[in-house]
Amino acid sequence: MERVEKKYGLKLPRKVITVDYGDDIGDLFIRFKHAKITEGEPTKDGQVILHHDEKKIAAIEILDITTL
Repeated sequence: MERVEKKYGLKLPRKVITVDYGDDIGDLFIRFKHAKITEGEPTKDGQVILHHDEKKIAAIEILDITTL
């Protein structure tokens, strides 16, 4: 998470609810809070998707963890 914060200039929540790792393609999904509706927004390089609810980042998805 620190690498993502540094690379993209973010401040991510520290409370993590779930973490899912897909070892077949190396993607990592980190959920910080439960949200009924989120909107995903990719970073400019497309390596990370930030999932926002109406107020804050609810989750992040790192598409290939080896690229960080």
